[in-house]
Amino acid sequence: MARLAALHNVQGSQSMSSIPHDQASANTTTPHSGAVAAWLWVLLAASVLIGMLVVARHIAQPLSDSPTEVVPAPAVVIHQAPVAAAPVADGDAEPLAGNPLPEYPADVLQAGIEGDVIARLQIDSNGHVVQLSIVAHQGAADSRLDDAALTALRQWRFHPAMRDGQAVPSVVQVPVEFRTGR
Repeated sequence: MARLAALHNVQGSQSMSSIPHDQASANTTTPHSGAVAAWLWVLLAASVLIGMLVVARHIAQPLSDSPTEVVPAPAVVIHQAPVAAAPVADGDAEPLAGNPLPEYPADVLQAGIEGDVIARLQIDSNGHVVQLSIVAHQGAADSRLDDAALTALRQWRFHPAMRDGQAVPSVVQVPVEFRTGR
């Protein structure tokens, strides 16, 4: 506040003859400018209203015109920690977003076989899977479920584990659930 007052005092000491001090000298509008301003406000309001209607109509439209039947897919669930940005500090290997999910083998699905597969993955310092194996089962221990899990997990990529700011090899376990959804 003190600085503002000092600035005002400096300006106050200069000549201020160019600034109009009465309303008559400050009025630079034409006689019709009030009507023009009102029309501009009406046009602006109409434009905003039309824009809102277009957006609301677009949001309310279905994605396609033809009705489609929704069929629930069988559940294949992989439990993984939320993926954050690339780890900078010390931490464990984290799977990248977009890693492929295992495909439920059709014959196993049709037979109604369900089970959990727990895979152990060795990850190199570049985040690539270098070795993997099945370490446990829950439910049905079907080799076709094992193969489906291993095929998908072999393609996974990770943010590598970090120790002292350096990427290092690591081991992670990934549980994969195969559920029929029946």
